[in-house]
Amino acid sequence: MRCRILLVGFGNVGREFARLLLERRSELAKIHGLDAAVVGIITGRHGSVERARGIDLRKALRLADAGASLESCGRGVHGRSAECIRRARADVMIEITPLRIAPRQIGVDHIVAALSGGKHVITANKGPVVYHYRRLKEMARTQGLGFRYEGTVMDGAPVFNLFQETLRGIRILSFEGILNSTTNLILSMIEAGRTYEDGVKSARHMGLLETDPAMDLEGWDATVKACLLANVLMGGRLRPEQVPREGIASLTSKRIEAARSARKRMKLIARGWREGRSVKASVSLEAVALDHPLASVDGTSSSLVVRTDMLRELQIIERQPALRQTAYALYSDLLAIRDGRLSP
Repeated sequence: MRCRILLVGFGNVGREFARLLLERRSELAKIHGLDAAVVGIITGRHGSVERARGIDLRKALRLADAGASLESCGRGVHGRSAECIRRARADVMIEITPLRIAPRQIGVDHIVAALSGGKHVITANKGPVVYHYRRLKEMARTQGLGFRYEGTVMDGAPVFNLFQETLRGIRILSFEGILNSTTNLILSMIEAGRTYEDGVKSARHMGLLETDPAMDLEGWDATVKACLLANVLMGGRLRPEQVPREGIASLTSKRIEAARSARKRMKLIARGWREGRSVKASVSLEAVALDHPLASVDGTSSSLVVRTDMLRELQIIERQPALRQTAYALYSDLLAIRDGRLSP
């Protein structure tokens, strides 16, 4: 089965997905019967190209890594990105443009254009899902197309697959988690005696820092993820800008020392809970006791503790993820669509 992929966004995650596709191409064909080829790449910085027989990903990676244009990789594509997506001859669109905090954003236009053009959609972009989940899910269902988003929370850990596919019939009562790898890495480095600036520099070097650093450092990324979990898994209707939010940008060494003296650790905690018929969420910088289930989650690790009506308490921990884990989420969603599992 041939699968023509259109990549929208070719930053750190998009390039890591391309590398993963190159490494697993023979496995995809032999085990899954999938002949996957990237036939188009749309970017804001490196130009946009298409090639019906498949783009040479090695060449595209060399050019993008060098900051060069992709124009020699295929035929140039011009015009509004949404219109290019709609008319592209592809089976699956993978949308991995940067996070934006606004109901109206280009990522939504991309997904609507892809679905309108008969393409399955995979995204690691949290923005479109948190603001327009119901609309996009219904649009995909009506047209019999895939709409998957596992990479939006905790990289490649199966959060949505677990609760929407495996644990059917369960009711989530509340959750708390460390959902932003960047801030958790910085907090761990400060505890180890490094500076805030050292932590930010390390996160940028590892490719973890969002295009707009405020998305991580001021708590926006964690807030979007908290809202996303609340909306998708608990039926909420939250918007990130309406949720109480605290980041780590104003953290002082005195606060770190006070937590250490009290035998506690500073963590950026995202929460969601039910309050009557409503669903609430928050993100705050807290000093947690050493026996707290999130206290030992260090570095780029992330974790989610979920309380339900059936399993009582369930914890998911992803140890030290990097870009490969987010790329894997896209890869696993691709296989799910190949198997006919169009949505979690």
